[in-house]
Amino acid sequence: MTTKEVIKMPNKLFRKSRRRVGSSAFRLPIKCCLLSLSIFFLTISFTHAQVVPALSTVSPQGAQHGQNVEITLKGQNLDTATAVWFSGTGITAEISQETQQAAVLFNGDGISGRIPTDMQLVASLTIDPNAPLGIQQMRIVTPYGVSNAQNFVVGNLPEINENETVEETEMSNWLELPVTVNGEIASIDDQDSFSFSLKKDAKLICEVTAQRIGSPLDSYLVLQDANGAEVANSGQGNGLDSLLNYTAPEAGKYTLHIRDIRYKGGNGFRYRLSIGELPYLETIFPLGGQRGTDNTIAVTGANLETVNAIQVSINAETPTGEQTLRVKTPSGLTSNPHLFSIGSLAEMGETEPNNTVEKANAVNAPITINGKIDESGDVDRFTFEIKAPQLLVFEVEALRLSSQLDALLTLYGAEKQMEAATDMKAYDAAEEQVLMVNDDASGADARIEWNFTEAGKYSVAIRDLNNQGGGAYSYRLNIRPLEPDFTLSAVVLDSQNRPSTLDSPRVSRGGTFTMQVNVNRLDKLSGPIRLHCPTLPKTFEVSPAVVETGQAKAVLTVTAPWDAPLGLMPFSVAGVSAVGSRQVERTATPSPMLLTVMEAPEYTLTLAEISASVTHNKAVNLHVTANRRDDFTSPITLSVVGLPPRVTAKPVTIAEGKNEAVLSVKAGSFERREQFSVVPVPGINYISVVGTATINREAISQSTPAIPLTILEAPFIVTVEPLRFSIVFPAAVAANEDAVPVAQGGTVAIAANPTADTEKTETETPATKEAILTLTIVRQGGFTDEVTLTPLDLPEGFTTEAVTIPVNETEVKVPLKVLGSLEDKTYQFKFRGSATINGKAFVQDSPILNAKIIH
Repeated sequence: MTTKEVIKMPNKLFRKSRRRVGSSAFRLPIKCCLLSLSIFFLTISFTHAQVVPALSTVSPQGAQHGQNVEITLKGQNLDTATAVWFSGTGITAEISQETQQAAVLFNGDGISGRIPTDMQLVASLTIDPNAPLGIQQMRIVTPYGVSNAQNFVVGNLPEINENETVEETEMSNWLELPVTVNGEIASIDDQDSFSFSLKKDAKLICEVTAQRIGSPLDSYLVLQDANGAEVANSGQGNGLDSLLNYTAPEAGKYTLHIRDIRYKGGNGFRYRLSIGELPYLETIFPLGGQRGTDNTIAVTGANLETVNAIQVSINAETPTGEQTLRVKTPSGLTSNPHLFSIGSLAEMGETEPNNTVEKANAVNAPITINGKIDESGDVDRFTFEIKAPQLLVFEVEALRLSSQLDALLTLYGAEKQMEAATDMKAYDAAEEQVLMVNDDASGADARIEWNFTEAGKYSVAIRDLNNQGGGAYSYRLNIRPLEPDFTLSAVVLDSQNRPSTLDSPRVSRGGTFTMQVNVNRLDKLSGPIRLHCPTLPKTFEVSPAVVETGQAKAVLTVTAPWDAPLGLMPFSVAGVSAVGSRQVERTATPSPMLLTVMEAPEYTLTLAEISASVTHNKAVNLHVTANRRDDFTSPITLSVVGLPPRVTAKPVTIAEGKNEAVLSVKAGSFERREQFSVVPVPGINYISVVGTATINREAISQSTPAIPLTILEAPFIVTVEPLRFSIVFPAAVAANEDAVPVAQGGTVAIAANPTADTEKTETETPATKEAILTLTIVRQGGFTDEVTLTPLDLPEGFTTEAVTIPVNETEVKVPLKVLGSLEDKTYQFKFRGSATINGKAFVQDSPILNAKIIH
């Protein structure tokens, strides 16, 4: 796709107009004094630096729906911008103006420079009158990638931009309400002030949106009356965004001041300040409803006019989870959003009084209970009967739904049937047996998971952790069996096997990029999850990938065809798993992912292997080939991504002008502190080789398609104790006082306590000493046969013998004799275990032993 083509994504992505795209990278040098310089410039002239755009600021950061506005976009590498992308609907955009970045010029050839200032774009936005209110993400699209996201707010009030002038007049800050002000706290001593008039008994709402749109501003509001006296300040808010709710006792002029609460400021300390007699939704009850039902929701707040309840009909096919609701008053103003939960269980409301076990509400699980801690010290209690062993989950939804309740859950044991003559105190003690207490297992909300093994009548109680209460302390208490499920998130990986700073992937025609898909397993989901990309064209090759049982992530690669259309290609990653008798499919966040397809790369990578397997403490080789463009000869650094813990592969480099390299992958590592080998969990993992080369001073990465790497369990692991020890001889026996490490593979490891126990025998002389080594095998996978252990690379002057560990045994001790005539230094050797398994020889080496001779 050329830069003049339109990307067809209705209401999402909009083409650039009224500008010509050009690049100085395509201009050849006018004068070439040296042949080498000519070749250099000719080379770079045909390769535009594939630099990803970066969007640093958007101003203003919001606008009223139904309006046309111009916004200024600042950032780096925006000169090839082709479109503006929005995450929601209802906004169209055109890039109408471009201001080039400042540049530095030299009068000779072979030297260049850059001034690190942001370039600037101006975009014209058209916001539909029915555009959804709230925050959308916006990005800049170029042929070389998609920028990071910035937030943009669609509001419902008239908007103005703060006018920060040197000579401010009283009228310059006078506001006609209601209004939203877009402003910035530009310095540490900056305080913006706005004046307006209020009628008597007017309920003033002043709400800041700053941190919710990525601003570092920690806002603080102060309201003054006409005499300059402070009458209110922001004592509550959404997170660190301020909210001021004030009823004017007298009509007149009022002035509102905004600053950072810690007196910070500077570029980026932007805010949106909405002021007026605005509808503000404080509480709703209940906090949600069951899908397939009609619900009456009571609402409270400021300036809601005649609205005190709303009717909510939830379709039976509505997905469970959270949505936001707003109230639109008869005057046409719309309130702030409030979270609303949609559930699948039958629902009921609590009935007061229910503070004690005698007055507890009886419920039948599974159930969702809608309740409220009405006052300080209130406790809501519910009883339920267990007829057969089962596992139940008790889960609170409160803080996550904007309730002020910090819930504390207490689960009580079954009531005991007591004889009439039994002491009442003993009865109470039995009745009040506490099984579990929890206040914050699921984020800030309480959750208890309990396996009931005995039938009986149990109870659960909920209260506020700090014994607070009131109209804003609502909750939903779900009592249900386990509902195995999962969520997914996808990130692009860099060459170091870390999440990339790029949250939108890039791929060249014929190239491959690598993602890591992370799994959050819910309610004990343990089965495998198959990953795929359902919205990518079938010409794109997606590596087979399964997040196996017990795993929490997997590598997924996507290879573009050589004729893939250039430009933006949104896609999604999804996972499918079997839950009982049904299939569950979930889409990974973010969705969509914004893939940019670029021109053919300077190189691609291929693996000779289509799969690989490696046994514990052994290695397997991967053979990588670089398919270079004719004029590309630079070295390529290779590394392996997707390796599970305890599996390692040292990076290697394909030398300049060469095309092949071998990577060695080892399954197992040595823990020096514990002095033993640690092996990875057996199973299948998906790996990819990532290559990085420097092209035009930019690191360009390519990946191989992912392959499965199978970790095989070794039948046994060999360990030796001690692995590091010292043997001390009298000084007269010394042959050489110089201590020189022996380099026979591995690393010399001197023990922290260099004196190991040695045992004398009847034949021992001052020139010979003996140490006892304990050889151990860790048997795995049901292996029980005998294992023969033989010394390997034993230095001259050391004597020991091969031994056999019998069937079902795990340990044997062997003597090690050392001549005192050896020179002072550290000597290295190891033991090799061998056995015959299914008619084939299997060997496994111990970690390297380090023996230090001291005279």
